[in-house]
Amino acid sequence: MILPEHGRTLSGADWSLLMDVLLDARHVVLTTHENSDGDGLGSEIALALVLRELGKEVTIFNPTPVPPNYRFLTELFPIVHFDGSDEESIQELSLADVTVLLDANLRDRMGSLWPHVAFAKELGSMQLLCIDHHLEPDDFADLMVCECYASSTGELMYDLLKAIGERLERDLFTREISQALYVAVMTDTGSFRFPKTSPYVYSLAGDLVSRGADAALAYDRIYNSLTPEALKLLGLALTSITILDEGHISWLFISRDMLKETGSKLFDTDLIVQYLLSVPSVRIAVLMVEMQDGRTKASFRSRGRVYVNQLAKKYGGGGHMNAAGCLFQFSSDKAQQVLLEDVRAFLKNPESFNY
Repeated sequence: MILPEHGRTLSGADWSLLMDVLLDARHVVLTTHENSDGDGLGSEIALALVLRELGKEVTIFNPTPVPPNYRFLTELFPIVHFDGSDEESIQELSLADVTVLLDANLRDRMGSLWPHVAFAKELGSMQLLCIDHHLEPDDFADLMVCECYASSTGELMYDLLKAIGERLERDLFTREISQALYVAVMTDTGSFRFPKTSPYVYSLAGDLVSRGADAALAYDRIYNSLTPEALKLLGLALTSITILDEGHISWLFISRDMLKETGSKLFDTDLIVQYLLSVPSVRIAVLMVEMQDGRTKASFRSRGRVYVNQLAKKYGGGGHMNAAGCLFQFSSDKAQQVLLEDVRAFLKNPESFNY
């Protein structure tokens, strides 16, 4: 296999080197970030279906389980939860000649997979590719396509599959692949309402629907599939929101006790953050969730030129300009105190914020 220079980052318009590696591979492992979402899941499933059709051995290993509202996607392609404890899965990962990380550009987002991938890379037996659209990528992959102009990794995957199809003179967009990609693009554009939803995104969504993607089914299965426990948590959370600093900050802390009281799970908090930005005066919305292992998960949303990815970066996180997140390695009380001070300082003068 002829491989590109280590750490090379490509323009999304030139897929040739990445295609060379994928088409020459025998066994490919695909993965996405911890606490997977529709973009990561849809993108990896679409690529898995194409590679399997091309005769490759393909496995999807994800560091955390698939959230319940996305499990319908596993009917298209199986996803294995890789927690680092199953020797058979570890052995299979070590035998892959290519691993592809989708919808993340930081090594830590690979969770339990990273130590095993890093070891295989060190031995020279595996090449790591990365396809993503977030800001400020880490330098850890052998070949990376990271285009922050894109609305989603699903948009980039659509372009990649078109490029592969053109090279092979084949139409690769089956109904199943179109469905997976539609989920990827729909979810990461906020159902086609976020600023990066360009005319091109609308056109590719229409193309995917014309090829068999069921838009109504995707929306219904993802957004209308709350469990009673998740609904109870939402109700409790909405009564706990605090509006601070003349309405500019929306703040919510969800404790382990709240999760226990409602019988809900960590993934049930994912859709709550959108409500925090629904007050017109709010410029920064912060959702903090106390995790079972003692860490605290923080999600940020903002509007306008308040770029919260800079705030998340201070704590080892990242994301988009108006949607980002991070993990605090210390107690929730300390995390809330430290973060509130930083949010206020950041909102006062975003350009001079020291991260």
